[in-house]
Amino acid sequence: METLHFFTHFEKGFVHTSVQFVKRPGGASVAYLRGKRRQFQTPVSYLLIWTGLYILLHNFIIHYHNYHVAAGAASLEDQANALLRTHLTPFIFIILLISALIIYPLLARPMFNFGEVLVLSMYGGGTYFMLLFLSDLVLGLLFKINTITPSVFFWQTSVAALYNLWFLYSIFKKAGLRWLLFRIILIAFIISGIGLLLLLYLPLLWLRIVH
Repeated sequence: METLHFFTHFEKGFVHTSVQFVKRPGGASVAYLRGKRRQFQTPVSYLLIWTGLYILLHNFIIHYHNYHVAAGAASLEDQANALLRTHLTPFIFIILLISALIIYPLLARPMFNFGEVLVLSMYGGGTYFMLLFLSDLVLGLLFKINTITPSVFFWQTSVAALYNLWFLYSIFKKAGLRWLLFRIILIAFIISGIGLLLLLYLPLLWLRIVH
């Protein structure tokens, strides 16, 4: 009975969290931070589950269609992409930490402390990977598009920017902050741009260092 209760609660909490952080991320964020946490998947597990599901699907598509980033089976770009796919989680936590460091002074202080901003960044990151999972389902499986091309990377960056806009606006729209839309747009594009640069070039930099 305890095992059944665990999986039932997990399923309801995970699905509820996924839906709410797409549909109304502001309301879900406030509810979680005010202590209504039983209905939500924990932020770390939520992020890791969606990241793991995305990696599994993404790797399946790449291996099934034998996609490569560049010509040559052992190109440095392919090695960097393989490194990113196999060690994605550390890169994501770096990006989330940077995101929280940007959001906290420019938008969240003094409404939220830094720890709360980091928690919300994990929920936002997990939901972003859910959107990438759905994107790969459509692009990679349905339309058989190579999902490791620059055009798809820029599409993913656009998804990140749009979701960041919605996520931040939904949370702070009633905060009465000056220049709210300007701040949100600036932060959304800074975070998306930094994320793109880190995911594209940090694995390459690491490989150049170790080689």
